Amino acid sequence: ALGSIGFVLWAYVMIAGTSNGVNLTDGLDGLATGTSVMVFASYVLIGIWQFGNACPGAAGKCYEARDPLDLAVVAAAVMGACFGFLWWNASPAKIFMGDTGSLSLGGLLAGIAIVTRTELLLVVLGGLFVIETLSVIVQVGSFRLFHRRVFRMAPVHHHFELGGWPETTVIIRFWILAI
Repeated sequence: ALGSIGFVLWAYVMIAGTSNGVNLTDGLDGLATGTSVMVFASYVLIGIWQFGNACPGAAGKCYEARDPLDLAVVAAAVMGACFGFLWWNASPAKIFMGDTGSLSLGGLLAGIAIVTRTELLLVVLGGLFVIETLSVIVQVGSFRLFHRRVFRMAPVHHHFELGGWPETTVIIRFWILAI
C-alpha cells in the first residue's frame, strides 16, 4: 500500500524515532536497559507465537512474518545481553551504555518490529520510550512557543528526580509502567 518509496520513508521514521526514544530514556542507571529487556521479551513471545501460528498457502488470510523463530532467537539473545549488562549498569552504574548502545538497541527494536510486521504494536510495547520522547517534544515546544517549561527537566524521568524521588524509585516505577 505504501510503495517502495513510502516504505523506505516509513522505515526511516521508525528507526530514527525508536533509536532516539531509547537514547532519551538512557538517562538513569538501568532505565533504558531494563525497559529494553521487557520489549525484547515481548518480541520473543511474538516470534514464537508467529512461528506456531503460521498458515502457509492461505494468501491474504494470515499475518505472515519471515523466519519468526529466528527473530525470536535474536530478540532472546539481545534480551540476555541486556540482562548481563544490567548487572553492571544497575544503580550505581559501573559501566555505561552511551549513545552507541542505546541508539543500536532502538534500531534493533525498530528492525524487529518491521520484519515481524508489528510496527504499530511497537508504540504500545515501547510506550515508555514514547512517553520519554513526547516529554522532550512538549518541553521544547512549550519553551519555544510560550517561554515556559512544562516539566522541571526533560526527559520526564529527570522531572521526577528533581521532584524528590530517588533515582532507584524512578527506575523501578518506570519499569512497572513499561511492564
